[in-house]
Amino acid sequence: MGIIGTLPGDRLAGLLIDQIEKIRKGALTLDELALFTQRKNPFGDTLSPISRNQHGHFVATITGLNLTGAEEIARLEAAGYRISEYAKSVLLSVGTDGYDKKHRLIAGQTYQVAIMPGNVIVKNRDGTTANLRKEALRFGYEKPQAGIMPRIRELVSGEQLKEMGFSYITGLHDTILDSDGDPNVLIADRDDGGRWLYAYWVKSDDQWVDGGAFAVLVPAI
Repeated sequence: MGIIGTLPGDRLAGLLIDQIEKIRKGALTLDELALFTQRKNPFGDTLSPISRNQHGHFVATITGLNLTGAEEIARLEAAGYRISEYAKSVLLSVGTDGYDKKHRLIAGQTYQVAIMPGNVIVKNRDGTTANLRKEALRFGYEKPQAGIMPRIRELVSGEQLKEMGFSYITGLHDTILDSDGDPNVLIADRDDGGRWLYAYWVKSDDQWVDGGAFAVLVPAI
């Protein structure tokens, strides 16, 4: 468990931001507060290899596998993950916006994914998909491919989502039409029934529910 006094400035700032936000929302446990006052990291090592950046946002490093949608389904289900029928429809899409045509990651390439909390903009009733994309641009982030979401589902457990203070992580990628012709994005949800990968129907002016986070790309240097 890291000692706060030895943490880099950006990580320390991120932890402080997280604690202030949890106190404001009444979501800080006594154990977390005790660890923080003892100059210890309340998250311990449970979120490794997830870190914080200068904005206080969580950042995860993933590696592309270049899997087709069908291969993603087989991989996740073989490992015990659960996939909704709409998420399967999105992964198996064959249109011009389809998963296989536009959203596969490059095999072996490393991607840094920022997990941007949507709480402030959502609470202000401005948390539409379009506004969240603008918020991502304000921080210098880039639009991701949907291929980041299966990797995030594998990387982040429901317990880790809870520790991070989120009920779900959504990819702010271009929408993919499901079998009904509706635009969807992929979502890793905190669900008591297991690690689910869902797909939600969204439009640019839809308002997101508070408590979520939004996955975007950190530009490669």
